[in-house]
Parts: sequence; structure tokens; C-alpha cells
Amino acid sequence: MSSAIATTNEVIESAVIRAPLSHVWHFIKLAEFAKFWTAIEKAEHVKGVSDETDVVRWTFKDGSVIEVKQDEHSVSDISPAEKVPC
Repeated sequence: MSSAIATTNEVIESAVIRAPLSHVWHFIKLAEFAKFWTAIEKAEHVKGVSDETDVVRWTFKDGSVIEVKQDEHSVSDISPAEKVPC
């Protein structure tokens, strides 16, 4: 049995924000996360990495630096009352 720690280069996360889209849309762009996530010191676009998607470098206040890209986002226009359980 191996004691190695499993790692991945991909993280998929999802969230439901219960607010009108017009109130939060400007916050969910990767380069704007520093406006509400106080752990980020600086967010900046990385040029020339991908023609297909934006890549943003987040520099955290603890000195950590990561580059993130948003592969997709989705907007559901189905009200909670219309959702059918699986």
C-alpha cells in the first residue's frame, strides 16, 4: 500500500449565489476576486498562455502564487420550484 498523497492539477468547484445576477456578475470574474477575497493581494491577467480562455495569476498575502483559468460558467434560469429531484 502506497503512502503517497494523491494530487491533481485540476479543481472543480461550484457555488450557488442567491442574489440577482446583476448584483454579483462583476464579482465572479477571476481578475475581480481580490475585491471580496481578502486573502488575495493582487489578481492580474497572464498574457499569451491560452487563446481559448483567460488565465489570471493570484498573488496571496502569504506570498503564494497560483494561476487559474475559468473553463466555463453557467447560468441557470430554472427557479428552485421547477427543479426536479434526481
